[in-house]
Amino acid sequence: MSVPYLVVIAPLLARTRGTELIVSIVTLALGASLGKLVVYGISRGVGGMKRIKLRLKGLAVAINTYKKATFLAIFLAAATPIPDDIIYIPVGVSKYNVLFCFTAIFLGKLIITTLTAIYGITAARVLEEIGVPEWIYVPSMVVLTILVMLIINKINWIRVGEIYEEEGLGRALIYIIKSLIKIILSPVIKILVYFKT
Repeated sequence: MSVPYLVVIAPLLARTRGTELIVSIVTLALGASLGKLVVYGISRGVGGMKRIKLRLKGLAVAINTYKKATFLAIFLAAATPIPDDIIYIPVGVSKYNVLFCFTAIFLGKLIITTLTAIYGITAARVLEEIGVPEWIYVPSMVVLTILVMLIINKINWIRVGEIYEEEGLGRALIYIIKSLIKIILSPVIKILVYFKT
């Protein structure tokens, strides 16, 4: 999911409730997953070319040797607003199992779409309750969504994958939380230090 897609669906899902919301989330996740599967498929086809096969041989071996880590990398790429095609291209070239690839992508897209819906609904509710008119809160949500995605993009997702492989899910989540706190507090601390001097 690219940034413009999330920016658009946050305010749209904010107006959806019940079964319609669930169907919307699943449909959006499925559509995004199928789109990424096209990238995987093209890469898999191009991966048969001798020149590309030789250049990516080591990467293909690593992808197929560390299947759990590859699944996690695909999942994390799909579950975050990072440019994820950079993951799907080498995965396709390496001929990684298409069912595993699709499952990881779909689960990731399901999570990011669900989180986007929760965020959109919550932001809309808060803005409505404090009396912000709709014509102001929709653009405000777009700006907030961009800020949230910029913060998430600052997390070192490669390190998250390494920690997960070495120390497990709990430690990886702790790293993500610490990173978020550091990313959010860093500008505040810089401002305080600036005004203190």
